[in-house]
Amino acid sequence: MPPPEIRVATPEDAEAVSGVLNASYSTLYRGWYEDEMLVRALPAMTRANPALLASGRYFVAELGAKVVACGGWSEERPTGGRIRRQAHLRHFATDPDYINRGCGAAIIGRCLSEARGEGFEEMEVISSLAAEAFYVRHGFRPLAVVQQRMAGADFACVLMRRPLETKR
Repeated sequence: MPPPEIRVATPEDAEAVSGVLNASYSTLYRGWYEDEMLVRALPAMTRANPALLASGRYFVAELGAKVVACGGWSEERPTGGRIRRQAHLRHFATDPDYINRGCGAAIIGRCLSEARGEGFEEMEVISSLAAEAFYVRHGFRPLAVVQQRMAGADFACVLMRRPLETKR
């Protein structure tokens, strides 16, 4: 199988990105979170973020002409604010039919490389419980279970970090 093509996402990718987010989260979060919580939170979580799409730091992975994964990074924390020399992974997802084919790994590699190249020293991610093992495989270490407010529900997540000077 050929490797995925990674390209910068644009606002025109909103529908495809939302489709990947929905396919991923609605499938992969089952069993990790209560169904009632997912019914409330998924509509908000699976909408493409226009600011990320326009940032030049958000990417899609394509196989053929199909968008199969997405994710990016920012200087801003998802919860707001900035920490000097710390970058943040944002809104990652892979279509469940394309898990373990290198799509998410290719995007995370691009994010880590770009942030390192811009002088950031650390990358942080607020991971879903379902994605914690993925981030551990990419050098992140869990620091704490945190609660993210989503559509009126507290959503358990894992705060994770890794240094950027350490290449994998």
